Amino acid sequence: MNPNISRILWVFAVVALSTAPAWAVADHPLQLAMNNSGKAAEGSGTTTSGAKYIKILAPANDAQLSAGTPIVLSYAVTLAPNGNHIHVYVDNHMVGLSHELQGNFAIGTLPSGTHAICIKEATAAHVLIGVNRCIVVTVK
Repeated sequence: MNPNISRILWVFAVVALSTAPAWAVADHPLQLAMNNSGKAAEGSGTTTSGAKYIKILAPANDAQLSAGTPIVLSYAVTLAPNGNHIHVYVDNHMVGLSHELQGNFAIGTLPSGTHAICIKEATAAHVLIGVNRCIVVTVK
């Protein structure tokens, strides 16, 4: 198969999986992990060695935020050996990526309700490696 066609098919598969309903991608790395209470689980902030991490510094988990106020995600990351950058997700939809290992990421405003905000580590090829951290915020 032509290498360009292979790349196009791969990108299409990643985009399709990231926008599919959760029931369609069960056990896929892009699926938002849920705990027994129905809230997003915080996920694994460390690799198996415990040396790598993702910390969400702000907003706090379970924070109550005002509608219409822009949300800025403050974070610090130590990459795993095969990690290259992070992807940022809101309600299981990728909203951007960053190669910065610490800093702020402008999410913007969110509608009223409960929202899961996640940072997931990826390789240079944008493959998620399983190191992630999620918080839940409520916008009122």
